[in-house]
Amino acid sequence: MREEILRQIIVAVCDGFVDTLLTGIEEYEKDFSYTIACANFINELKSKNILVNFYTTFENHIIDMVHRETSNYLAR
Repeated sequence: MREEILRQIIVAVCDGFVDTLLTGIEEYEKDFSYTIACANFINELKSKNILVNFYTTFENHIIDMVHRETSNYLAR
């Protein structure tokens, strides 16, 4: 289920680079701390039947950090 949540976040942020980013998250977890934390939070809520939207759940600072993590990885 966590991978499904990660996939949804990555699609929301960088549609078209999903597989590349998921591989990066698996191989370089320390570089995606915000992304993984958001996925874990959403996953925990989902396990309790609480469905949330990435963009309406998190403040802009957190969303910007997820964008930064993904763009930094893609720029390597």
